[in-house]
Amino acid sequence: MTADNQAGKIQYNQLSNEIEKSYLFGVYLGDGCCFKSKSYGFCIVSGDKDVIEKTCFIVNKLFNKKGFLKEIIPNKTILYKYRVYGKSLFECLTLQTNNKSKIPEFVTNSEKEIFSAFVAGLMDTDGYISTGTNKFGWQRFSLGFINSGDWIDDFISLLRNFGVKVGKKTLKKKYRSINEKDCFQININLRSFVENGFYFNCRRKQNLLEKYKVNVRYQSY
Repeated sequence: MTADNQAGKIQYNQLSNEIEKSYLFGVYLGDGCCFKSKSYGFCIVSGDKDVIEKTCFIVNKLFNKKGFLKEIIPNKTILYKYRVYGKSLFECLTLQTNNKSKIPEFVTNSEKEIFSAFVAGLMDTDGYISTGTNKFGWQRFSLGFINSGDWIDDFISLLRNFGVKVGKKTLKKKYRSINEKDCFQININLRSFVENGFYFNCRRKQNLLEKYKVNVRYQSY
């Protein structure tokens, strides 16, 4: 292998690692959590097994930790729980986000490819895409995001900086307790999301996004 080829391979591997790291941070700020008891740990639960498996792969690749994946069935709903222990992983996630209170600087200052992976991690966990029929019988799609993070305004600004149209955030109704943390919803313009190259890694959600692309001629903005 020539020196140029070797340098190119190193550069590619570094970019690949940054993309996967960015996705991991998106997942963490979405549904993930870090905890400290006898050990330092990271945990995430999702109904989408492919999201959990991708997270497992990234953690194993970047931190050499395999962790434990198991199926759980609370309230007759199949979910997948991944738990892994490691101080380096714990500190990486908590320190760069100030305990989930901000978006990591390497993401906010990143190029689009890295930021897109971060968005995919967030949208795979706390994002949604749905479809229905309007009064004219045309198929309609909705895209949005729900989270209680202190960083949601920064997330909106970053999306807009990359050309995505985002509506105002709205406060979600509290169903469990008035003491629970405020949770906000934002509506995202699907066309601008797609045209600017954003995506899901979650197959279930990405399949709907692909369906939207086929039916985009029915949309009006």
